[in-house]
Amino acid sequence: MGTTEPLPANIIDFGLATMVLILGIFFIIVGIIIAGVVYRESREWRKMILPMFDRGSSEIAPESSNEPGGLTPRMAAFGKEIFGRVFTHMDIAGLLGGAATVIMGIIVILISLYIGT
Repeated sequence: MGTTEPLPANIIDFGLATMVLILGIFFIIVGIIIAGVVYRESREWRKMILPMFDRGSSEIAPESSNEPGGLTPRMAAFGKEIFGRVFTHMDIAGLLGGAATVIMGIIVILISLYIGT
């Protein structure tokens, strides 16, 4: 045995490469599903929540006699703006999370191709 530096080890295992390839494809599919589901649910919740702030103050009655009567137009506009921002951030987070999962899946597929060659 010589004292020279050993060559980098090559991992050639087709079973392992196939398993890692399937894992990468799974990550890509899950990433697409995550992005779609979070985006769609955010849009559905936006359609349900934001119209509540468009109602007149007479339509939103207090639950008890100790509460002030309904929403003022200023509070309704503020609530609508806040919830609009929340849903926008939810859209962005869902799309970025899905994209990150897809990118991770692509990296795993590239690793599996390296293992298989």
